[in-house]
Amino acid sequence: MTTGPEDPAGGPAGPARELRAGFPDDPEGDDDVDVLYLAGQHPAATGEWLLITAADGLPGAEFTARILPPAGRQAHGGDVLVHLAPEPATGPLDPSAVRVGAWAAIDGLLIPVAAWDRQDPDGWPERIRASVAFAMSVLTELEEHGADLGPSQEIDLDDAAVTATAGIPAGVTFSTAGAGRPPGR
Repeated sequence: MTTGPEDPAGGPAGPARELRAGFPDDPEGDDDVDVLYLAGQHPAATGEWLLITAADGLPGAEFTARILPPAGRQAHGGDVLVHLAPEPATGPLDPSAVRVGAWAAIDGLLIPVAAWDRQDPDGWPERIRASVAFAMSVLTELEEHGADLGPSQEIDLDDAAVTATAGIPAGVTFSTAGAGRPPGR
C-alpha cells in the first residue's frame, strides 16, 4: 500500500491512491478527454480548469472536456468550464475531497453556475453532470436566438474567477431586439 506525503504536523498523512497531483498535460491543448476518466485523480494545488466540449445529461453518457494548461488559461464567450481544486482537510483523518465549480463565459465575463464543496474525488463528474449540461443548453439556446455571447473576447480564467458575480448580463439576452424590447417585436 502506498501512503500520502508526510503531514506537516509529523507522520504520514495516511493511505493515498495516487501521489501525483495535477491532471495529465495536453501540450497542444486540443485533445478531448472523458471527464469520467478524471474521476479519482487529484487536481494540482492551484486547481485545474476544464473546457467542457460535450455533456449529455444522462448518467454515464458523453461528458468530455479539454484540460487547459496552467499558463494562460483563457475562455471565450459561449464556453462552459469546470474548475476543480483540492479541498483543505479539516482534520488528520479527513478523507481527500475536491471543490468543484461550473462556470459560463458570457460577454467577456465569467459567471458562476454552480459550486460543490467537499466532493468525493471519485464521484464529482456524475454529481456535476446535469448542471454542466444545463449550462451548455442555455448558452446554445441564447446563441440560437441571436444573443451575442462575445465569442471573440478572451477571458483570463484565474483573474475573472476572483471577481465573478452571478447572473447573465441583461444586454446579452436582447442584443438583437433593441433596448427594452423582447426579440420578435
